[in-house]
Amino acid sequence: MLAAWAACCMVFGVTVSLFGVDQGWINFVGVSKPSEDKQLVLEAGEATEKDAARAKEEYDAMTSRLLGTSVAKECLENADEWKRVPYFWVTNEESFKAAFVPGTLHGPDRLSVEPVVFLHRDRQKFIVVLHIGKLLCGHDGIVHGGAQAVLFDEITARPAFWNLPRNVALTASLKINYRRPVVADQILVFRTQVATMEGRKATVTAQLEDVKGNLLSDAEALYVSPSNEKLVPGRSSEIQAIESAYPGRF
Repeated sequence: MLAAWAACCMVFGVTVSLFGVDQGWINFVGVSKPSEDKQLVLEAGEATEKDAARAKEEYDAMTSRLLGTSVAKECLENADEWKRVPYFWVTNEESFKAAFVPGTLHGPDRLSVEPVVFLHRDRQKFIVVLHIGKLLCGHDGIVHGGAQAVLFDEITARPAFWNLPRNVALTASLKINYRRPVVADQILVFRTQVATMEGRKATVTAQLEDVKGNLLSDAEALYVSPSNEKLVPGRSSEIQAIESAYPGRF
C-alpha cells in the first residue's frame, strides 16, 4: 500500500514538473532553450566585434599621435635625409608571439603601439618615437629601469645591424645612465647612432628624451658580429626588405 502511494506521488510530481517546464514556470539551472543559446552567441559575437573595433580605433589614434610629434613631423618633412622603417622585424606569427618585445611587451598599457622608426640616409642614425603605458612600472607611475634597458638594447641594435658584417649584431655590453625618472603613460623619443666601428665591433650610443627634448637617460652599447657564421645567419635580405616597407627617396 505504501509503495503504491509513493509511486502515485512520483508520477504526479513528474507530470506537474513537465507541465511547469512547458508553461515556463520552471527552469532547470544551466539549461536554456536553443533560441536563447543562439541569441547569447550572437550577442557575444557583437560585443567581441565592438571591442575589436574600439581597440583598433585606439591603436590608430595613438599611432597618429606618434606621427604628430614635432620630431616625427621633422623627419617626414626631410624625406631626403630620413626614411620611415618598421619597428617590428618578425613576420612569422609564432616567432612574433615568442619574441620578448613584440610578443610580451607590446600591448595595451605597455608598449601601446608599434613604435615609429626613422632611418637616416647614412644608415648610422635612427630615431624611434614610442608610447609607454602604465604596466611597465617599478615605483608607482615610474617606468621600470629594466624596461628602459630592454628598449635601449632593442634600439641601439639597429645601427649595429645595419653596419656590422652580414648585418648581424650580438650585444656584448650595455651601460645606462638614468638621469631622471621616466613617467609612465607618455610619448618618448630615442635617438641612437654609431659612435665607433672597428672590424666586427660597433659602439653605439643612445639618448632617451621626452617630447620636449628633456634628457631622461642615455646609454652606450657594444655590439659584435660573430665570426662563426653558423651561429647566427646573415640578415642582409631582411634589412633590404625592412628598408623597402615604406616609400622613400633612398
